[in-house]
Amino acid sequence: MRIAGVMTGTSFDAIDVALCDIEQKGGRDAVSLFAFTSVPFSEQTQDLLAQSQQANASLEELSDLAFALAREYADAITAVERQHNVHADAIAIHGQTIWHHPPLSTWQIGNGSALSAMLGRTVISDFRSADVALGGQGAPLVPIFDHATICDNRLHRIALNIGGMANVTIMPPSCSLDSLIAFDTGPGNVWIDAGARLTFGKKFDNNGSIAQAGRVITPMLAEMKTLPYFAAEPPKSTGRELFTLKEAQRLITKYSHPSSPLEDVVTTMTELSAWSIADHVMRYAPATQEIIVSGGGSQNSFLMERIALLLEENHSPAQLVVHQHWQEKEAMAFAYLGYLTLMGRPGNVPYVTGASRMAILGSVSRSVVL
Repeated sequence: MRIAGVMTGTSFDAIDVALCDIEQKGGRDAVSLFAFTSVPFSEQTQDLLAQSQQANASLEELSDLAFALAREYADAITAVERQHNVHADAIAIHGQTIWHHPPLSTWQIGNGSALSAMLGRTVISDFRSADVALGGQGAPLVPIFDHATICDNRLHRIALNIGGMANVTIMPPSCSLDSLIAFDTGPGNVWIDAGARLTFGKKFDNNGSIAQAGRVITPMLAEMKTLPYFAAEPPKSTGRELFTLKEAQRLITKYSHPSSPLEDVVTTMTELSAWSIADHVMRYAPATQEIIVSGGGSQNSFLMERIALLLEENHSPAQLVVHQHWQEKEAMAFAYLGYLTLMGRPGNVPYVTGASRMAILGSVSRSVVL
């Protein structure tokens, strides 16, 4: 089965589309990447997404946004299919995270039914709601993909994804599904990006060059470390609802003095992400031998350097390795989750999310082509 996985998640810079071929081989699911594209959102949609994240969008704007996203998803999918002269059998969309408030609710906007009508194809959407309805966090959902593609019965491995948020899937050598531990460690790029934007007017810190030029603002880092989320036990997940732009601005205003280099803000935000990742690894998987890193943060060499050094200082044997599909991985994961849904198989791991049981995830929208 060929499925297009579409991922935007908590970041809202681009639409990632991964065309994946999925089949069973030797009793295991094999997921291979056929083609990939990343298409920037239009400026209008980016602006509306930013307003929605700050709770400044009206109901009219949010309703329009769901259809605008469907149209941009359709354009991105059509572009990659035309480029390679293929058609996906189905489309699996994560949708854009607008609000994440487990175990009460979660909201990934993006109209699956509208997209199905636009493309004349089956669309699977709204993957997180069923898990939340069963008392779970609705996240992380990628661990079942990590289990299928990364587990190694010889090694203690972690799959680390550094997107807007950072999350880990801890995989002991047993590689059994019920042995997985997975959760969000906290911010990945979200506050690094905020620091770069608020101090330098840049969308992100390219390769960590800004952070590398500064020093940590010790009292600012100390206050950020006291956020209760970091000490909370899994299952847990988080998002921009906690690590807000407003809170980043408050911290910067409080601790960044006119006489201090602006680079120090980005250095401190980067150190928080590195510390929270390393701290969770040491707390929950100190025997880890290999950490396979994906997401945009894997391309920030200074952030990667800080994570590695903090692990080394804590006598961890773990080595960081960038995933061969560092950019494509999450889109591939949702293609796989869509495949599981169509096959009538569950996609959540209750021990990971906190749900009361396994569930077939997502809503399926089908379209008749006349």
